[in-house]
Amino acid sequence: MEGDRVVSHGSLACPLHPRKSRAMRIASLPPRWCLALFVAGLLACGAPAQATESPGLTRYGPDYFAATSPANAGDMLERLPGFSVVEADPDVRGYAAAQGNVLIDGARPSSKREDIGQLLKRIPAASVERIELIRSGAAGIDMGGFALLANVVRKRDATTESAMELGGIASTDGWVAPLAHLEYGRRWDSRALDLALKYEPELDDDSGRGTVRDFDPDGALLESSALDIRSIKRKSEASASWRQPLAGGRFTLTAAARGERARTDTQIAALMPDSDNETVSEDEDLAEAEIGARFVRTLGARSTLELMASQQIGWLDSLERSREDDEQESFGEKTDTGESIARLDLTHEWSERLSFSTSLEGAFNFLESTAALVENGNPVLLPGSEVRIEETRIEAAAGATWKPAAQWVLETGLRVEQSSITQTGDTPLQRRYTYPKPRIALRWDANNHNQLRLSLSREVGQLDFADFVASASLDSGLVSAGNAALEPDKTWRLVAAWEHHFWTDAALTVSWTHDRISDVVDRVLVTTADDVFDAPGNIGDGRRDTLAIELSTPLDRFGFTGAQLRSAMLWRRSRVTDPVTGQIRGISEEKPVEASVELSQDLPAWRLNWGLEVEHIAERETRYRYDEIRQESEGTGWTLFAERSIGGRWRVRAEATDLFGRDFDESREKYAGPRSANAVEEIERRNRKTPGYFSLTFRRSTGG
Repeated sequence: MEGDRVVSHGSLACPLHPRKSRAMRIASLPPRWCLALFVAGLLACGAPAQATESPGLTRYGPDYFAATSPANAGDMLERLPGFSVVEADPDVRGYAAAQGNVLIDGARPSSKREDIGQLLKRIPAASVERIELIRSGAAGIDMGGFALLANVVRKRDATTESAMELGGIASTDGWVAPLAHLEYGRRWDSRALDLALKYEPELDDDSGRGTVRDFDPDGALLESSALDIRSIKRKSEASASWRQPLAGGRFTLTAAARGERARTDTQIAALMPDSDNETVSEDEDLAEAEIGARFVRTLGARSTLELMASQQIGWLDSLERSREDDEQESFGEKTDTGESIARLDLTHEWSERLSFSTSLEGAFNFLESTAALVENGNPVLLPGSEVRIEETRIEAAAGATWKPAAQWVLETGLRVEQSSITQTGDTPLQRRYTYPKPRIALRWDANNHNQLRLSLSREVGQLDFADFVASASLDSGLVSAGNAALEPDKTWRLVAAWEHHFWTDAALTVSWTHDRISDVVDRVLVTTADDVFDAPGNIGDGRRDTLAIELSTPLDRFGFTGAQLRSAMLWRRSRVTDPVTGQIRGISEEKPVEASVELSQDLPAWRLNWGLEVEHIAERETRYRYDEIRQESEGTGWTLFAERSIGGRWRVRAEATDLFGRDFDESREKYAGPRSANAVEEIERRNRKTPGYFSLTFRRSTGG
């Protein structure tokens, strides 16, 4: 977990917009591994990283990275002690709560939907003048809730650069597809033009072969079927960026168009007499267009003005069809979305010890969706099947950063959000909300090796517009209604963190987060005149405790020259009252344990770097519906990669992921009705093994 920001249960990333790089993906570890890493960090001490430092700012120049020969800015950030990239969240409406922890030339990307990992890879290491690590308390910097930011400062030399990346990906079950990236960049007279094209296919984790078995409550086998799923996504993107001086400041204009086509085919073949065969096909097309602008200017010697605006529109068209012997079902959805944002930020450094910041943001969002469920030619009435949702939101914020002493930093701030949500369609409704969101944070730099942080804040979750709309999954037989009465969750959050630097460029961060939540968003029962449905809803108060540990350390002192170990571990426990049974349980879809381990090594003499990433060890989650409890678990995942430079222009990269397959298990306890009044009627167990894959890419760069 980077800094003190914690992603709440309501901030789940949409599978169509993955926002975390592979280095940030997390999976569980055996407790003895976690304990060993934790104790090692506690016992270690030594010199901090060798870099140029000033209050709140550490600069890493080219000499710092010379021994490891990074290819791009992304490689450089991976070598910074105690820092991990956090992507912007494209699913959070507005900009203030969605921004990541990486700056480019002192400013955040204009688009929250742009993959910062891909953007960093498009910046050659030779074009980077320095990397700056910015800590809370640095004058004139909006930290965005993070304790640590990275700023990639590019050289101002006139250059023209281009790159072409071609390759292919092949799965162990025979699927093969090409991939391609094209990039062009030119810089001259403080102006810059960047163009990029991308085409990437993906074999989704939902793919694989296995079995579906149904048991009665006593364990007797009722049905058994073979399961075969193939889910393929094809993603494409075109983007452009222009930067130039304007009115004494810097103006940046960005534009992008993105598309994704997904096709999923499911075959369920009976293995026992009197069982049914089922086929399910799903087609989904997503398209997005976005344009954004940002203007940054210094006002005098101590103030900075920043203006940004963006417009995004999207279209989703999906159709799922199911046939089970003589039974036929279909579920179709057409959804249009849009977001308009305008934002103003002003920071002022009153003195070396005191600075102020203020901001004003306005946003307009809409979602218009039509959904239809048809069973054997007969329409099924679903709450929330035809809706249009509009939200107008304004947020004003003010904050101050004070350094009462050289080793102490105090941050205070207040955000006030006012929003109006209007819903029309089959469930018309209009609501207005006003939420104050105060925050106070204290940092103590005990010495060169240790830093302690404490913060208290009020957070308000954002309503997911998709929860207002009906949805269905025909292969699993699950239908969810939309819920117009949904309210955002409200959380008081207390965070305590310890950051410890030791040896040379090694860092350990331990943090504990306690959440007190009102109006927890989970699952509730929705009743209509004809039927009952499960739907998203508020289920009362809850709490959550999270312990996170991050470790980053070079391994040279152990004889593993040029190697680095990075790991992140997280333990989470939540408590809420089940609205059906009245019993205490965890919040749906929250994983109790998450972690990642990555080992990498640079071999400059061979112009080679390689690494191994291990993830998804014993990962699991539980989902609660009014008539079902579903538990999902994943097997261990791993990726082995190697990248080599050939000459001054070529790079070749090979990756192997889960070549022996990865297991996915799902258990569903099905009840005849509400779990409070009915016993378990049937237990369904799905087991499948998803295929692994291998990729090979060649990259040719010119210019620079």
